[in-house]
Amino acid sequence: MLSEASVKSIEELHRLKSSGVITDEEFDQAKNRILFGAPKRPSSIEGIAARRSEWSYPAENDIFGWAMLPLRRYAEFDGRSTRKEFWLFQLIPFAILCGMFVAVLGGSEYDGPGLVGTLAIIVGIIGLLGLIIPQIAVQVRRFHDQNLSGLLALLNLIPYLGGLIVFVFMLLDGTKGENKFGPDPRDLINN
Repeated sequence: MLSEASVKSIEELHRLKSSGVITDEEFDQAKNRILFGAPKRPSSIEGIAARRSEWSYPAENDIFGWAMLPLRRYAEFDGRSTRKEFWLFQLIPFAILCGMFVAVLGGSEYDGPGLVGTLAIIVGIIGLLGLIIPQIAVQVRRFHDQNLSGLLALLNLIPYLGGLIVFVFMLLDGTKGENKFGPDPRDLINN
Protein backbone atom coordinates (compact mmCIF):
# COMPACT_ATOMS: atom_id res chain seq x y z
CA MET A 1 0.00 0.00 0.00
CA LEU A 2 1.29 3.42 -0.93
CA SER A 3 1.49 6.23 1.56
CA GLU A 4 -0.42 9.43 0.94
CA ALA A 5 2.85 11.34 0.46
CA SER A 6 3.96 8.88 -2.26
CA VAL A 7 0.64 9.23 -4.09
CA LYS A 8 0.89 13.05 -3.95
CA SER A 9 4.48 12.91 -5.22
CA ILE A 10 3.49 10.72 -8.18
CA GLU A 11 0.55 13.02 -8.95
CA GLU A 12 2.92 16.02 -8.92
CA LEU A 13 5.31 14.16 -11.23
CA HIS A 14 2.43 13.39 -13.58
CA ARG A 15 1.42 17.05 -13.60
CA LEU A 16 5.03 18.04 -14.45
CA LYS A 17 5.13 15.47 -17.24
CA SER A 18 1.79 16.65 -18.64
CA SER A 19 2.96 20.27 -18.69
CA GLY A 20 6.20 19.28 -20.46
CA VAL A 21 8.56 20.16 -17.61
CA ILE A 22 9.98 16.63 -17.41
CA THR A 23 10.24 13.90 -20.03
CA ASP A 24 8.54 10.50 -19.94
CA GLU A 25 11.88 8.89 -19.07
CA GLU A 26 12.48 11.29 -16.16
CA PHE A 27 8.92 10.64 -14.96
CA ASP A 28 9.45 6.87 -15.02
CA GLN A 29 12.78 7.12 -13.18
CA ALA A 30 11.37 9.38 -10.46
CA LYS A 31 8.24 7.24 -10.10
CA ASN A 32 10.35 4.08 -9.73
CA ARG A 33 12.47 5.79 -7.04
CA ILE A 34 9.30 6.66 -5.14
CA LEU A 35 7.78 3.20 -5.52
CA PHE A 36 10.84 1.01 -5.10
CA GLY A 37 13.37 3.24 -3.33
CA ALA A 38 16.90 3.99 -4.46
CA PRO A 39 18.57 1.21 -6.42
CA LYS A 40 21.04 -0.91 -4.49
CA ARG A 41 24.69 -0.01 -4.87
CA PRO A 42 26.32 -2.22 -7.51
CA SER A 43 29.39 -4.29 -6.77
CA SER A 44 32.79 -2.68 -7.28
CA ILE A 45 33.37 -3.90 -10.83
CA GLU A 46 29.76 -3.19 -11.84
CA GLY A 47 30.08 0.27 -10.29
CA ILE A 48 33.24 1.01 -12.26
CA ALA A 49 31.55 0.00 -15.48
CA ALA A 50 28.49 2.12 -14.64
CA ARG A 51 30.56 5.20 -13.78
CA ARG A 52 32.79 4.66 -16.81
CA SER A 53 29.76 5.55 -18.94
CA GLU A 54 29.92 9.03 -17.36
CA TRP A 55 33.50 9.54 -18.58
CA SER A 56 35.65 7.86 -21.19
CA TYR A 57 39.35 7.49 -21.71
CA PRO A 58 40.81 10.13 -24.01
CA ALA A 59 42.60 9.31 -27.24
CA GLU A 60 46.09 7.88 -26.84
CA ASN A 61 47.80 11.12 -27.95
CA ASP A 62 45.41 13.56 -26.18
CA ILE A 63 47.78 14.84 -23.49
CA PHE A 64 45.35 17.47 -22.19
CA GLY A 65 42.56 14.87 -21.96
CA TRP A 66 44.77 12.54 -19.94
CA ALA A 67 45.84 15.39 -17.65
CA MET A 68 42.20 16.31 -16.98
CA LEU A 69 40.88 12.74 -16.56
CA PRO A 70 41.49 12.65 -12.76
CA LEU A 71 39.41 15.81 -12.46
CA ARG A 72 36.52 14.08 -14.24
CA ARG A 73 37.01 11.16 -11.83
CA TYR A 74 37.29 13.70 -8.98
CA ALA A 75 36.60 11.65 -5.85
CA GLU A 76 36.52 8.17 -7.37
CA PHE A 77 38.68 6.03 -5.11
CA ASP A 78 37.85 2.64 -6.60
CA GLY A 79 39.10 1.24 -9.87
CA ARG A 80 42.51 1.59 -11.44
CA SER A 81 44.54 4.32 -13.14
CA THR A 82 47.46 4.08 -15.54
CA ARG A 83 50.84 5.70 -15.06
CA LYS A 84 50.02 7.99 -17.97
CA GLU A 85 46.91 9.30 -16.22
CA PHE A 86 48.82 9.87 -12.98
CA TRP A 87 51.91 11.57 -14.41
CA LEU A 88 50.09 13.80 -16.87
CA PHE A 89 47.82 14.92 -14.02
CA GLN A 90 50.96 15.98 -12.15
CA LEU A 91 51.45 18.67 -14.81
CA ILE A 92 48.48 20.67 -13.45
CA PRO A 93 49.89 21.36 -9.95
CA PHE A 94 53.31 21.89 -11.52
CA ALA A 95 51.87 24.54 -13.86
CA ILE A 96 50.10 26.26 -10.94
CA LEU A 97 53.33 26.31 -8.93
CA CYS A 98 55.24 27.73 -11.92
CA GLY A 99 52.60 30.44 -12.29
CA MET A 100 52.92 31.32 -8.63
CA PHE A 101 56.71 31.44 -8.98
CA VAL A 102 56.44 33.81 -11.94
CA ALA A 103 53.99 35.97 -9.96
CA VAL A 104 56.45 36.25 -7.09
CA LEU A 105 59.27 37.15 -9.47
CA GLY A 106 57.04 39.68 -11.21
CA GLY A 107 57.52 42.26 -8.47
CA SER A 108 60.61 44.32 -7.96
CA GLU A 109 63.30 43.14 -5.59
CA TYR A 110 62.22 45.42 -2.76
CA ASP A 111 58.47 45.79 -3.28
CA GLY A 112 57.48 42.12 -3.24
CA PRO A 113 55.03 40.55 -5.69
CA GLY A 114 52.58 43.45 -5.80
CA LEU A 115 48.78 43.26 -5.91
CA VAL A 116 48.53 41.15 -9.08
CA GLY A 117 51.21 38.77 -7.84
CA THR A 118 49.54 38.42 -4.46
CA LEU A 119 46.18 37.68 -6.10
CA ALA A 120 47.87 35.13 -8.38
CA ILE A 121 49.40 33.43 -5.35
CA ILE A 122 46.05 33.33 -3.52
CA VAL A 123 44.28 31.88 -6.57
CA GLY A 124 47.12 29.37 -7.00
CA ILE A 125 46.87 28.22 -3.40
CA ILE A 126 43.09 27.80 -3.72
CA GLY A 127 43.65 25.83 -6.94
CA LEU A 128 46.18 23.56 -5.25
CA LEU A 129 43.79 22.96 -2.34
CA GLY A 130 41.10 21.99 -4.84
CA LEU A 131 43.45 19.41 -6.33
CA ILE A 132 44.08 17.56 -3.06
CA ILE A 133 41.13 15.15 -3.39
CA PRO A 134 41.76 14.13 -7.04
CA GLN A 135 45.48 13.83 -6.23
CA ILE A 136 44.79 11.37 -3.42
CA ALA A 137 42.17 9.55 -5.53
CA VAL A 138 44.53 9.05 -8.48
CA GLN A 139 47.25 7.82 -6.10
CA VAL A 140 44.83 5.31 -4.58
CA ARG A 141 43.84 4.11 -8.06
CA ARG A 142 47.55 3.76 -9.00
CA PHE A 143 48.08 1.57 -5.93
CA HIS A 144 45.02 -0.44 -6.99
CA ASP A 145 46.57 -0.82 -10.46
CA GLN A 146 49.50 -2.55 -8.75
CA ASN A 147 47.05 -4.79 -6.82
CA LEU A 148 47.94 -3.00 -3.57
CA SER A 149 45.73 -1.38 -0.96
CA GLY A 150 44.89 2.27 -1.51
CA LEU A 151 45.67 2.85 2.15
CA LEU A 152 49.33 2.98 1.09
CA ALA A 153 48.60 6.57 0.05
CA LEU A 154 48.83 7.29 3.79
CA LEU A 155 52.59 6.86 3.40
CA ASN A 156 52.54 10.49 2.24
CA LEU A 157 52.02 11.45 5.88
CA ILE A 158 55.51 10.24 6.83
CA PRO A 159 57.74 13.31 6.68
CA TYR A 160 60.39 13.31 3.94
CA LEU A 161 60.61 9.54 3.40
CA GLY A 162 56.89 8.89 2.77
CA GLY A 163 56.67 11.05 -0.33
CA LEU A 164 59.76 9.36 -1.76
CA ILE A 165 58.29 5.89 -1.17
CA VAL A 166 55.00 6.89 -2.86
CA PHE A 167 57.00 8.43 -5.74
CA VAL A 168 58.76 5.08 -6.34
CA PHE A 169 55.42 3.21 -6.27
CA MET A 170 53.96 5.65 -8.81
CA LEU A 171 56.82 4.79 -11.19
CA LEU A 172 56.05 1.05 -11.09
CA ASP A 173 53.91 -0.58 -13.75
CA GLY A 174 50.53 -2.01 -12.82
CA THR A 175 49.48 -5.65 -12.93
CA LYS A 176 48.46 -7.03 -16.29
CA GLY A 177 44.87 -8.13 -16.69
CA GLU A 178 42.06 -7.91 -14.17
CA ASN A 179 42.88 -7.83 -10.48
CA LYS A 180 40.76 -7.55 -7.34
CA PHE A 181 40.30 -3.79 -7.94
CA GLY A 182 38.84 -4.07 -11.43
CA PRO A 183 39.66 -4.55 -15.08
CA ASP A 184 43.00 -3.49 -16.56
CA PRO A 185 42.62 0.15 -17.70
CA ARG A 186 45.01 -0.49 -20.60
CA ASP A 187 42.53 -3.05 -21.97
CA LEU A 188 39.69 -0.53 -21.64
CA ILE A 189 41.70 2.15 -23.46
CA ASN A 190 42.36 -0.10 -26.43
CA ASN A 191 38.68 -1.06 -26.79
